[in-house]
Amino acid sequence: MLPMRCLVALVLLAGCRDVHALADASSGPGDCLPSDIAIDTATDPVDGPPTRLPCTGTFGTALTAGGFGRLDGFLVAIVPPGGSRSCHADADHLHLQIQVSGQIYDIAVNIGSDVHTTTIDRAAFSAWSEGWHTTGDGASGNVFVDYPGLGLHASAMPLSTTQALITAMTDDFAAVNHISIYATSYTTQDGAHLVHYNGAGHDGMIVTRPLSPTAHMRAFSFDSSSF
Repeated sequence: MLPMRCLVALVLLAGCRDVHALADASSGPGDCLPSDIAIDTATDPVDGPPTRLPCTGTFGTALTAGGFGRLDGFLVAIVPPGGSRSCHADADHLHLQIQVSGQIYDIAVNIGSDVHTTTIDRAAFSAWSEGWHTTGDGASGNVFVDYPGLGLHASAMPLSTTQALITAMTDDFAAVNHISIYATSYTTQDGAHLVHYNGAGHDGMIVTRPLSPTAHMRAFSFDSSSF
């Protein structure tokens, strides 16, 4: 498991919800990063040095309610499954906390044993611009992600174990500053989920290095997904 406090320490030295379910907090924010997980803390010269903050349970509420969109912000905390209840941890998701215009938003990413994942590297779909972007908001154009249109199909997305998925994402996020999340917002407007295949151009995705000529994109699906 990856407590945010320990990740903060690793980053600074070289530096410990579907969703809205009851938290399964078997470990706390003081637990340490397992020694066998390597963290690459090299700073991307385009992305800039990452900022990490203690995880929080206090969030902004400026997202649309239950709509698909893209959240462009700064990754400031990673909350592992079974982490602190006060940071909205639960057993089935890894939570990312994204800072946007001075407020923090919660992103829930499924990490269950039926999750498939893969990555692609390509130019970002649109320019990163801090904020929550939806189709027809007057600034973002058509916010649309379609896995098959990107050449991603269920048969080519391998099944991952829970720990392998957590480790892969931890590596993805180790030195990330700017980030874009394609997801569906909570009805409470303080975060988003469904960061996986949904169809109808509303497929969730995590985009790191969005300012670089080649962004890194992680896609997710389930055993039951067919596309």
